[in-house]
Amino acid sequence: MAFERKNHADMKIERLRELPLFAAAGPREMRAVAAAGDLLDVEAGRVLCQAERHARECFLVVDGMVDVVIDGTTVATLRRGQLVGELGVIDGLPRSADVIAATDATVLAIAAREMRSLIATSRALREAVLCQLADRVRQADESLSLVAS
Repeated sequence: MAFERKNHADMKIERLRELPLFAAAGPREMRAVAAAGDLLDVEAGRVLCQAERHARECFLVVDGMVDVVIDGTTVATLRRGQLVGELGVIDGLPRSADVIAATDATVLAIAAREMRSLIATSRALREAVLCQLADRVRQADESLSLVAS
């Protein structure tokens, strides 16, 4: 019986390919995304990002959940296939929240420079970022309309 040995890049591509946001991504795009980041296993409770710090990277949740925390209050829980920390990477401003692993999780850590390049070249990732940001704006609008009522 023959065994196929897979290199680290192939394993990353397989893990990322399982995420819905990469359903339409081609092989070149998948290789670029996989090459841009490192898969990290993080234990529940680990801080991934801290508010007011410069954004050196962002994270794509591959498995598990992470909490977005502002002033000690969890304002969102992000799951498989969602990005976190991308705002500071995009606009260069300090982070607006802490991000803490809510469960044991696997994330793809993508350095700021590589993420900006991927946003420019990867249609799937660019669409994921835009859709996620649009969703956050809609949620904020809903919250504001509830408060105003």
